Amino acid sequence: MVERWVEVRVPLDPTRRDWPRLLGELAGQLDDGRVYDRDLPALGRALNPVLQSYRRRARWSGAPDLP
Repeated sequence: MVERWVEVRVPLDPTRRDWPRLLGELAGQLDDGRVYDRDLPALGRALNPVLQSYRRRARWSGAPDLP
């Protein structure tokens, strides 16, 4: 009997240090047109709770609010 091992790479969840780079990459892809127009409504729905959470946390922590 021969055993074979297959390596499967599992992506790690982003850490706090990853978010600025990832959001910058998203902004770049939006600016470059690499995100389809048809995907914009879903992206907006996903970003809205993020912005709301940021604003709640900013009020609590004293971090700068966004316009």
